[in-house]
Amino acid sequence: MTNVDILKRKLSQIQKYFAILKPLRKYEKEKIQNDEIIYGAVERYLYLLCQATIDFAEAVISYADLRKPGTYGEVFEILAEANGLISKEISFKMKSMSGFRNILAHEYGKVNFEDVYKTLMKDIDDINKFLDEIKNKIQLE
Repeated sequence: MTNVDILKRKLSQIQKYFAILKPLRKYEKEKIQNDEIIYGAVERYLYLLCQATIDFAEAVISYADLRKPGTYGEVFEILAEANGLISKEISFKMKSMSGFRNILAHEYGKVNFEDVYKTLMKDIDDINKFLDEIKNKIQLE
């Protein structure tokens, strides 16, 4: 499988998770917070979306033959350094997203609902901005 094929496959995963999360965004805040099944689905698919975005970013690093990151957050710093594959602003937002992913992965039960809700309703839109910047630079589609 070529690097471009890997990038496209990872991009497809991200789009799949967006499609799953989209109908969950229609629920009222209180419904999400009080319905364990909906809340669990939101939390799980936000985690999967964040992880798939990080995996995609790591594949871009490999594709562009850039230095290897030491942390998930560093992935986005490298992309901003590398001839501006992404903007500093998006790099900062994606680095925050990787921190959110870590909270979901490692501190289950201590996850702040307000952070989950804000990520669902607003912050995941930054992932689309990130993808747009990358796709424009590497002519992916």
